Amino acid sequence: MKLILNYFKTFTKVIFSEKLPFLYSVFFPAVLFLINNFSRLGQTTPFSQLLLQTANYVGYIIVSVAINGIGIQLINFRESGFLKTYIMISGGDKKYAVFGLILSEMLFGYVSTLLFGLVLSIFNLKSIILILIFYTITYVIAAIPVFLLAVILSVIATRLNTISTVANIVLFGMLWLSAARTDTHNLFGELLYGLNPVDYVSQVLITGSNLLQNVNVNTLQQLLIVVILFVIFSTIGLLAIPKVRLNSLNMRN
Repeated sequence: MKLILNYFKTFTKVIFSEKLPFLYSVFFPAVLFLINNFSRLGQTTPFSQLLLQTANYVGYIIVSVAINGIGIQLINFRESGFLKTYIMISGGDKKYAVFGLILSEMLFGYVSTLLFGLVLSIFNLKSIILILIFYTITYVIAAIPVFLLAVILSVIATRLNTISTVANIVLFGMLWLSAARTDTHNLFGELLYGLNPVDYVSQVLITGSNLLQNVNVNTLQQLLIVVILFVIFSTIGLLAIPKVRLNSLNMRN
């Protein structure tokens, strides 16, 4: 635990010293949401409606931080030789550095989500505390499996520029699919859509919002889907950690 904490402190200092990540994780989704809802500025949007409208935005924030902060960053560490150094310091065990990075990026993602929550609270100032509490609870459930799943990118033997470009193109594809799709009204269909990480995050927020309003058979089915996807993503991520590649494709090892 001490090693993980040390990595967490080190990575957190580096992450929060950079301003660029906040552009894609906070500024971009916040500005896009304000543009899409500009006509409703000055009006009070119901709390539940606000949560449903922002589900895909939060999905983008969490998945973009996971992809770029975990998957791409691990590949960056690998190509620069730092990852092998970190593992050597950890006695050859990969999990300490990986978990330290996951925790630091989860903190960054949490701060990004709260900042986004503060921006959208201008549509319902009376619910600002409820919005932040709701995002805090749902963030933990949504982020843990997605951040673990992102580790799988570092298992792929590919160059940094290639995987970075492809992964971010896929991210926008996943965002579009989650936003454009309709409710299938059945467990299997929702599970299939939920294999899209952005859609999974969206389902977590929608389920949380529905649980606050009314607990019925449909809500319990949504909750079951979230639990199943949580287990699937987390298991894949945990199994991927020992398989993280250490040898650079560009440098002699």
